[in-house]
Parts: sequence; structure tokens; C-alpha cells
Amino acid sequence: MSPTPADPAHLLRLVTNAVDAVARADADDFAAAGTALAGFDADQARIVLGWVLRQTLEEQHPDGLDADDVRDAVTTTAGTATWFTELDPRILVVVLTAALGEHPDPEEIPRLGHALVLQHSVLLVHELVTAGAIPLRRRIDAALAEVRRAETMEMP
Repeated sequence: MSPTPADPAHLLRLVTNAVDAVARADADDFAAAGTALAGFDADQARIVLGWVLRQTLEEQHPDGLDADDVRDAVTTTAGTATWFTELDPRILVVVLTAALGEHPDPEEIPRLGHALVLQHSVLLVHELVTAGAIPLRRRIDAALAEVRRAETMEMP
């Protein structure tokens, strides 16, 4: 039986495969992983990856995050992902700020494809999460639980 498009276990496998491709600096596998993530359910993938990034940043910076912290995350990620030819530090900034709840005006940035945004999200997840103490799987499971919780809450 093939996984359903929004199957959480399938999302976990897709993200894990993408993070593994980053760890190996394998551009071909990473390109395929970005396409697979975008074909999954790009919005749900963005929400889950954004939640993982936000929680990781909040744990790594319990006294608050400032512009220097964001700059460090972008610089470090960009420095370790030089093998990714589509790397754009501006997209890393967009991903980080969106994960923190600040969404730029769509007219201020070029229209970005789902795969490209998800790939930049995965680059950041690899850089930030693998340096931490909590394994990626636990972070994704927590993000999925948060998404499910938010979906069941009624809006006022």
C-alpha cells in the first residue's frame, strides 16, 4: 500500500531523506528530496519544518533571538551548503523569519517555488537540529502533534 499524500510517517521519511542528503552534500539526492517534499503536501511540510525550526531556535536562544543570531544561522548554513547550487541566503532569511511568525510581503520577494523553499528549510533544519541534543525524529513528531492539535481546535 502506498502512503497517502499527507501521511505523517511519509513526511518523516521524506524529511529524514532530505536531511541525510544534506549531511552527505549529495546535490542529486537533495534535488530529488526537494521535489518529493513539494509533491507531498507542500503547505503541511512548510508548517512542520517551520515549527521544527522555531522550536529549535527558541530552545537554543532561551533569552530571545536577535538579528545576530539569525545572521549566524544564515551564515553557518550558507557556509556548509556551498555544494547546493541554488543556495540563496535571502531565502534562508525568509524561511527563518517565516518560522518565527514574521511573513514578508509577497510583493517584496520574488515568487519562490515550493521545492526551493522546502530545500532551504531542510538546509536550516540540518544545520540547527543536528547540532542539538533532541533527535530530528522527536522534533518532527512533536511538530506533527502540534499540527494535529491546531487542526482540532475551533477558531472563535
